[in-house]
Amino acid sequence: MTPEEFHQKISQGKTEPFYFIYGMETFYHVEAIQRLTKKWINEENRDFNLETFDARTSMVNDWLSSVKTLSFLGGTKLVIVRNLHDAIPKEEDVQSLIDYCKNPILDTCMVITADKADRKRKLFKELTKTKGAILCEAPKENVLANWILDRAKIKGYSMSMNAAHSLINRVGARPGVLAQELDKTLIYSGRKKSISDKDVQEVVGETRLENIFSLTDALKNKNSHKALHILKNQLDNGEEPIKIMGTIAWQFRVIWEVKYYQQKNIPSGQIAKAMGANPFVVEKALQHTKKFSIKRLRHSYAQLTQADRSLKSTSQDPKAVMQALILKLTATSG
Repeated sequence: MTPEEFHQKISQGKTEPFYFIYGMETFYHVEAIQRLTKKWINEENRDFNLETFDARTSMVNDWLSSVKTLSFLGGTKLVIVRNLHDAIPKEEDVQSLIDYCKNPILDTCMVITADKADRKRKLFKELTKTKGAILCEAPKENVLANWILDRAKIKGYSMSMNAAHSLINRVGARPGVLAQELDKTLIYSGRKKSISDKDVQEVVGETRLENIFSLTDALKNKNSHKALHILKNQLDNGEEPIKIMGTIAWQFRVIWEVKYYQQKNIPSGQIAKAMGANPFVVEKALQHTKKFSIKRLRHSYAQLTQADRSLKSTSQDPKAVMQALILKLTATSG
């Protein structure tokens, strides 16, 4: 199931005695565990009904013994095991855990988390089949705005679609950071229950867009050293090469479109409206149009298309493909 489906079921009072929470978006891991803890654990029973383990430093038998031990105060016992992806249990322990997850004790809850699940391994293959398996992936960018609107609605706020897109443009497709920045915006709005694009602009920094356009600046100035440094930082921060490449392509498309409207003598202040684009994006692009000729934009776009094919259809190292692209773009004349 998805994290959203999990929260919907919890709201309906439907829970499972066994959960396997896996995927790189650990923000969802934290939210799910917080929801389950809030449901069953309080200050009075915490010492008796909640037990946590790190899979890297504990044994499967410890987890199973804990979940099978009756609570002294009664109620649902919650056993949490983290970091299974970094543990290699013995074969007999693997089978014991598989047997348990197929037939768990109904008045307890065991939660196991893993940042990744290699389905070639028997244990992960079985755990991902359980009713309580929750796959934690970032929402696709085309549905991310609705994800933000839904979170705002749950908290009692309405939010414009422009405001949601503005938040994404500033933060990127990172659910944990988006949720944090959304909460800051809601607190800022106070009693006002309607969130506008202006509210987002006043609260949330230009983190993502500033990074995007700093890379464009380096490409514009043919500064390969700076461009490669920015690329390295983005890769080190977990950005996927295909997304970085798509972002660069998006920048060039925006600059090209802004340049088109400039050639039609449309005033700068009206270009954003004509494009239906974020005014901040257009304002940044206007700073670059003089440095990019149509010839250079067309040639750069051809290089981007070639790099896109290489990333999607060859076995070349993605990092090397991106580095080669940066060098080509900074060497492009015109």
